[in-house]
Amino acid sequence: MIYAPDYCKDFSCIAGACRHTCCKGWEIDVDDDSLGRFKSHPDIMAHIDGNSVVLDSDERCPFLNNDGLCDMILKHGEAFICDICREHPRFYNEFEDHTEMGLGLVCEEACRLILDKKDDFKLIPARELSSEIKMIFDTSAHVSQRLKKLKPSSLSSSTRASFLKTLEVMDPVWTSLLDKMISSSPDSADEKRVIDKDPRRFSNLCAYYLYRYPGTAGFAVEATYTVADLVCIGIDIHEAARLFSGEVEYSDINIDSAIDYFL
Repeated sequence: MIYAPDYCKDFSCIAGACRHTCCKGWEIDVDDDSLGRFKSHPDIMAHIDGNSVVLDSDERCPFLNNDGLCDMILKHGEAFICDICREHPRFYNEFEDHTEMGLGLVCEEACRLILDKKDDFKLIPARELSSEIKMIFDTSAHVSQRLKKLKPSSLSSSTRASFLKTLEVMDPVWTSLLDKMISSSPDSADEKRVIDKDPRRFSNLCAYYLYRYPGTAGFAVEATYTVADLVCIGIDIHEAARLFSGEVEYSDINIDSAIDYFL
């Protein structure tokens, strides 16, 4: 059985309208089945080395045209492309008796769907949610108070930013934002203000982390506070969540380190 948040059914790639294309700056590994299809197309194989797409000098996929669209899809259809391109930004958590699927916040359209959702988190087909996810939507308390229940003692913004600076950096902009967080050092009152001013989006954000990384409430809370710190220094919440996701979640080393540190 595969479970997924109800917003997943509404997701579709916005292609050329995307400001942060996933077809640039990311390694593209080609699965064996797709490679088998590609081998009868010399124009495609000319851009593949082993099991990877060879990116252009500016780290763009060679099949990404100037309109932000995929020439491979335009010519052969979406079913033709490799698994990683077709599945992104979906993730899958495998359990003994079921699988949980979701959308990653690294995608700006996924950010919009996840953060702007008006009603509480729910799965399709219906499934009992964790006590942590239920707590984050308990409107009897402010969101900042719910976060404190999940993790009574949180780190300071400068401590979080200093730690994140020790991780592998994907985009130099991230380092400059962390430096600004350290110099500005938003305090708990600043975090409380921005979180409780936008309760629905911050509840949705924390629920995303709790769902994607079950059993890591400490990480979920500190990740939520990090996004709040970015909002404190002037970054839109959608962009803040996308940046954090790209820098932390989409590096196996970085996410493992962050979960260990933030627990």
